[in-house]
Amino acid sequence: MKIYCISEGELNLIENGKSRIITCERIKNYIDTVTRMRQRDEWKTTGKGARFMGVEPKEYETGNRMLYLRSVGNYGGKLIYSTFIDGMGGMYLKDSDSGDETYVFANKEFDITDICAEGDKCVIVAGLGNYERHIGIADINTGGVNQVTEGFTSETHPFISKTDSNKIYYTAMGYARDNVGNVVEKSPCSICCYNESTGELDDIISDDNFDYIKPSDDKEGNLYYIKREYQPTKKKSNLLMDILLFPVRIVKAIGGFLSVFSMAFGGEPLRTGGSNPSKTKNPDERELFVEGNMIKAQKQLSDDSEEGIIPSGWELIKNENGRETVLKKGVMDYHITDEGEIVYSDGAFVRIIRADGKTEKLCKIKLANSITVI
Repeated sequence: MKIYCISEGELNLIENGKSRIITCERIKNYIDTVTRMRQRDEWKTTGKGARFMGVEPKEYETGNRMLYLRSVGNYGGKLIYSTFIDGMGGMYLKDSDSGDETYVFANKEFDITDICAEGDKCVIVAGLGNYERHIGIADINTGGVNQVTEGFTSETHPFISKTDSNKIYYTAMGYARDNVGNVVEKSPCSICCYNESTGELDDIISDDNFDYIKPSDDKEGNLYYIKREYQPTKKKSNLLMDILLFPVRIVKAIGGFLSVFSMAFGGEPLRTGGSNPSKTKNPDERELFVEGNMIKAQKQLSDDSEEGIIPSGWELIKNENGRETVLKKGVMDYHITDEGEIVYSDGAFVRIIRADGKTEKLCKIKLANSITVI
């Protein structure tokens, strides 16, 4: 059994208690090409002559390398991964043994953020713009995509049912707009199911107070997912509390303005030993952006810690005929193997729940997601 995941923008293979980075040729070739172009043109923008002529260094489109690798899946025993580089989405097959790669798909319109494959069927999520993400069925042989959902919504985390390959589970989230069309709020995430044979879409699990994400099932038909508290974009205001705190906030605002004024023109804060308010505070190292949510990690990731960093409110649930059982708390991502074992990430480690219920630590690795088992 080979376990792969994405951590900090790199594809990793977990084995023998350690992780090692696996090269994605598409990403490597792009970075090598940009590096050569930069070195080739460097002479034009350096030296006294370039400074005298006022030649500015040429900027090359490299984007955010951490976002190049988007998702990983298992297609017929081979790795299948997607990238988004220089405005171009792509999908590639990689032999997990030899490392050989095959081009599958490239499109400027699609940013493929999720992949799930079962047998010869491959389901993807194609991002369209800043908000819309929709489910599509990809033809690996031709590179074509049949989009099956639509609307001003975001559908993510597709999963082909192990009991009926015509059923595709996924996470769905909608958006609310104001009078001029600006997005002002997102809905709680719910779990839906698309039946390819009938064309029906069903809302399986939803609640106004919770997000339900990353659905999957096992060979017995039990449903699994991650459940977490719904966090709206805009917090509900407390009018009475706002009225009571209004004078305090005014005083703080005036004091802050005067202190900045004093530092700017006098070089000293108003209070002896006071700090310079113009300096930016150090960011909270426990704040993380995970699965579209800003979270406060339970623990800072340290060398000696054995605990996960994902909040305990992120619960891995097993649903048997409507009866929920919490399997683990603080789960970021997971994968159910054909043997019924569950490989999961708690943000600091990848662990496995064995068939007998015992949990083992496999590897220390930060924010492992898109967990794939071959």
